Amino acid sequence: MQYKNLRGFGSLIITMLDQGYVEEKMCPIGLASFLLADKWIPIIIRDIALFDRRTFNDIINNNEEGISTGSLSTRLKQMLHLNLLQVERSEEHIQKKMYYLTEAGISFVPILWHLAAWTQEFRNPSQGNVKSVKRYSSDRMAINSHINILRKIHIEKTIQPEPNRWV
Repeated sequence: MQYKNLRGFGSLIITMLDQGYVEEKMCPIGLASFLLADKWIPIIIRDIALFDRRTFNDIINNNEEGISTGSLSTRLKQMLHLNLLQVERSEEHIQKKMYYLTEAGISFVPILWHLAAWTQEFRNPSQGNVKSVKRYSSDRMAINSHINILRKIHIEKTIQPEPNRWV
């Protein structure tokens, strides 16, 4: 894949991946850190998976952390390249793109729950979704149920998401 409009770190990652510099030389933890240890990628996955923000405008207008349009655009392209997302044209409007999680993107969601649980235990995050974090970071059945629902929404496209279904 070629992305001509990428600048900065996102383009460096894609260039290094395309040329095979990274994957052959890094251990699994180092490679995961290189690919995913970015402020915005976990937040974008959260916004898509948990809040059903599947368009550029939904993400940019509702993101609590204040991602810029340039950062969002770059990260979405990077995530497409990493096969965390796929994009489809909306049936509502020809110029509207809908972002869906791939299997790789869906499999990252339990990691987000565990990161949230770690943060809650050792830091002092907002208490808004504490019950959900505890439930989904420790209850294997709840995690599996949530993952199955995400597959039906994003892979099979057999159900429409319910707002805040994970709360």
